[in-house]
Amino acid sequence: MLYLHVWDLLQKQKFLHFPMPEAPYDNYDGTTFNTKSGKIEFYATGIADCWGDDGERPPVPKWIEESEAHHERLTNDRGKDYPFLMMSNHPRWRVHAEHDDITWLREIETCKVTGSDGYKYEPVWINPADARRLGIKDGDIVRIFNERGSVLGGAYVTERIRPSVISQDHGARVDSIVTGLGGLDRGGANNLICPNATTSKNAPGEVTNGFLVNIEKVDVLALAEQYPAEFNRDYDAASGMVASARIVKA
Repeated sequence: MLYLHVWDLLQKQKFLHFPMPEAPYDNYDGTTFNTKSGKIEFYATGIADCWGDDGERPPVPKWIEESEAHHERLTNDRGKDYPFLMMSNHPRWRVHAEHDDITWLREIETCKVTGSDGYKYEPVWINPADARRLGIKDGDIVRIFNERGSVLGGAYVTERIRPSVISQDHGARVDSIVTGLGGLDRGGANNLICPNATTSKNAPGEVTNGFLVNIEKVDVLALAEQYPAEFNRDYDAASGMVASARIVKA
């Protein structure tokens, strides 16, 4: 009944006013906030006292195009070789790799892209203008790469991503074809090619959501001929890799 009452009011008034809880600043006594100064800080005194301005995490937040450890912008020199900014978000259809084996989720278009080899690849969102220029069609298998290595994925061509940007969710199950620096992963585990540097030399936060890559279409059947053992690991088309594929006999 409460919901019906609210709906009736909305229909009559065309708006609703909801009382807001008391804000901390309504009765501010100078020590309300959990900062060193007890005030709202635009200049972070804790950071300043701890390590000052280390060039990457200054006391006053600001845009930093490039720093000593971070060269992941399209505007810097690496952007010539790797002209795409890679977005890597938390997945919608899994929690990192957890739930990746749920069969009915894997049937969703934005969850997996089925390659000509029957393998369900991690989607790679790409703008139609970039796809046309590179000869990539919806459903093609592509390789995302930089100097750290490369991962495979299935092209999902959509206007919902801007040109010069691609997106592939992180946390995929590792299914490496070639391991180590410069390797190749079939599972789309782009954590393998993200930056190694942290937020700054003083702050151990991840910086894995925007980094430089290039992308190209690949012939997955030719890769299967080149790496027969890796492409013939135990695999279930509905749920993905099975446990026996990860067991190495001594």
